[in-house]
Amino acid sequence: MFQFNASYFFRLCTLVIVGSIILFGVIDYLVNHTEIRMSQIKAEDQQTLIEIGAQAEQLYLAGDMEALSNYIKQIEQQHNTWIAIVKRELTPLAGTHLKQYYLDEFVLGRDVRWKIHLYFARNPVMDIPFAENGTHFIIQLPNSMRPGNYWQITYLMLQFGIPLIVLAGICLVLYRAIMKPLKQLEQVTRAFAEGDLDSRIGDRISSRDFEFKQIAATFDKMADCTANTIRAQRQFIADFSHEIRTPIARIETAIDCHKSGLSETEMLERVAKDTATMRELAENTLTLTWLENERFCPNTDTDNADFDVVDLVECIVDEVKFEAPHIEFNLMLPDTQGITSDARVLGQVIENVLRNASRYATQHINIQYQNNQLSIWDDGPGVPDGELKCIFNPFYRSHGYSHTQPDSHSFGLGLALCKRQMERINGGIYARNMPKAGLCILIQL
Repeated sequence: MFQFNASYFFRLCTLVIVGSIILFGVIDYLVNHTEIRMSQIKAEDQQTLIEIGAQAEQLYLAGDMEALSNYIKQIEQQHNTWIAIVKRELTPLAGTHLKQYYLDEFVLGRDVRWKIHLYFARNPVMDIPFAENGTHFIIQLPNSMRPGNYWQITYLMLQFGIPLIVLAGICLVLYRAIMKPLKQLEQVTRAFAEGDLDSRIGDRISSRDFEFKQIAATFDKMADCTANTIRAQRQFIADFSHEIRTPIARIETAIDCHKSGLSETEMLERVAKDTATMRELAENTLTLTWLENERFCPNTDTDNADFDVVDLVECIVDEVKFEAPHIEFNLMLPDTQGITSDARVLGQVIENVLRNASRYATQHINIQYQNNQLSIWDDGPGVPDGELKCIFNPFYRSHGYSHTQPDSHSFGLGLALCKRQMERINGGIYARNMPKAGLCILIQL
């Protein structure tokens, strides 16, 4: 299920919003600053216009109108523009009047130091006043002196080109930041798929990549579960093969004995016993496999009902007594004890535990019910403390058990089935050693 990470979301929003504001602010500043710089007439062109005006003023003040006219025509042809020398006369009407400062500052064109509007197609008219008050030298700015020839291209680059480049750079950084952990995850996944069950992401992903760190942790957890399952299956197959070889070998031996003319009755009894062992092993294997699959189906229904657990225990004890007449069963149970659970599953668990205890008990098996917990302990050799949890694994072989039977080194599938069955009915099963001797199995109902 998707989990909303408020901290990560707000950090990302802050980064995008602040970054966008800064980007647009920088672009606006660059556009305005560049436009102002490109709107100014070059200093040398300003000086040329001033010199042209000064030369015309000299001819005008000298009164040589013919020379002035020829000079103006020459400049017009040279710069492909038009020039006029005018004398302003502002005559107020209807009794109105003009302020003197307005008359002093009145111009007919733009000063050469002013910036030019780059958006107008027509060149502006430049005004160079003569020293004589009211006389102006007017010239349309020649195309060769017009600034901002590359303004349109520059404007497009500033408005679109630079943002695209910056955003492309940001996308590249984000792409690399995203693809790096994904590439690491892909490499580990490929290695795991190729059989390297120890392949993990671990600390390869930086802790700054919070979301990817969570994905990596989830993958590692999944890989651990998958690897453990595969290893358990491999070990299970190996142990199953080992367990089933023993009865097969005995059957083969019995057949050889029959061929050699030995007792047929004894041979048939041995074959029947080993066949029953193989059948039980196969049935337990199928049951364990089914229970393992049930672990991934949490909604699996159980046949819960109200029943008396004391009656259930007593019935099972009577059956086990028949197979182990040399064992004395001490029942420390209340007269009645009603519970709600799956009687069939719980009965299988109790029966498996009692049969396992009867294999190792020398004289006594004790059964006690207290605080919703059933305790079954024997007076056998017990199990090393370090192996108490391991005996619930399929075919676990104890390295410290004192064995009295040829096959007692393996716990088979009995306790493993008990553990899976108790998990299915939301119970538990545990083991501990008794203070003096013997193994105690605790069934939490």
